Amino acid sequence: MSTLENTVSMMKTLPEADLLKIQKLTLEPFQGRRGSQMTDEEADEAVGRYLKPKSREDIYRELEISRQQAAEGKYREAGVFLAGLRAEYGI
Repeated sequence: MSTLENTVSMMKTLPEADLLKIQKLTLEPFQGRRGSQMTDEEADEAVGRYLKPKSREDIYRELEISRQQAAEGKYREAGVFLAGLRAEYGI
């Protein structure tokens, strides 16, 4: 089973509250508040500012699209993608 397949199967078993926590965690690097702890309410507000709320069905649909794209070879390896970003932004 691929990493993507494992991720999809794991996501399908998580309750909605855990999916929201994952959304919060993925947003933290973009907060500009490094080292500070956000309350759940602050994190919910921040997530709402940057990400539209998604239903479980929306998340599954997007994961299935990702799986299909990966199967069709419509992706770039993470290292290649990051190297492109570094080159573009001079990092």
